[in-house]
Amino acid sequence: MTTSHATAGSNWFGRWRAIVLATLHSFFFERDNAPRCAAVAFFGFLSFFPAIATVALIYGIVANRQMVADTIETVGDVVPQMAQGIIAEQLTMLASQPPTTLGLGLLITVPFALWSGSRGVDSLLYAMSRIRNEAPRRGFFKSLAYAIGLSIGGAVFVVLALLAVAGLPALIPWPSGEEVVALALRWPVLLLLSVLVLAALYRWGPDRHPRKFRHIWPGAILASLLWLLAGAIFSIYVENWGNYEATFGSVSAAVVLLLWLYNSAQILVLGAAFNTEIERATDGREAVSPTPPR
Repeated sequence: MTTSHATAGSNWFGRWRAIVLATLHSFFFERDNAPRCAAVAFFGFLSFFPAIATVALIYGIVANRQMVADTIETVGDVVPQMAQGIIAEQLTMLASQPPTTLGLGLLITVPFALWSGSRGVDSLLYAMSRIRNEAPRRGFFKSLAYAIGLSIGGAVFVVLALLAVAGLPALIPWPSGEEVVALALRWPVLLLLSVLVLAALYRWGPDRHPRKFRHIWPGAILASLLWLLAGAIFSIYVENWGNYEATFGSVSAAVVLLLWLYNSAQILVLGAAFNTEIERATDGREAVSPTPPR
């Protein structure tokens, strides 16, 4: 009995080690990965200002100054301080505007935010398809519709995340002295929202998506945890050791934001690669089509 248990444990460890090694191999040796993630960062940066304006406009309709202050404080835990200043300025300014002005602003900023944001999402979907050894098969209009839909979903996620990290403690009447419970709950809520959104992205994003939901959750959980952890570590690095202001001067905030977006895109693709290798190992064969000619 002991021998059989030891053998089963060894096989389990060997399978997961093979999955992890295969994930790292496909992630680092897929030559389209880095340029596509760079494209995600560029288009994400291009859409950042209209997107943050759109989110801030929606957020400004339901938020007050205290919620904005709490949001800015919390965002600083995962976003570098230089990039945090941009978000803080937009949220503070728009939260003070009347709802009528905010509604009119949405009509102006939403179209451009959707166009530029969809380009970044399209690059991300391409990278996720390539990590599965799958050539893009959707036509132009179908790809555009997918990209716009996922861009809208991403904007909704950001709004819900902002409400979770700042609105949860403010909206729920906690007994005196138990506010710390509310502050602690916002991170599990944010993690749950992130996992759900990434699961939807991995399920319906790539051209050839996983057939079973059990092949989606591991990558979504891994990417969510890494995204929160990497954001915090990158923020600490930028604030303490990364002397970007001396190197890049007035554009240092833009450089930091680009790096943060690039790292986020890499983490999303890594989660997709993890799901792919789990699916292959579970099926006992390659579950994706052969690599198309390059």
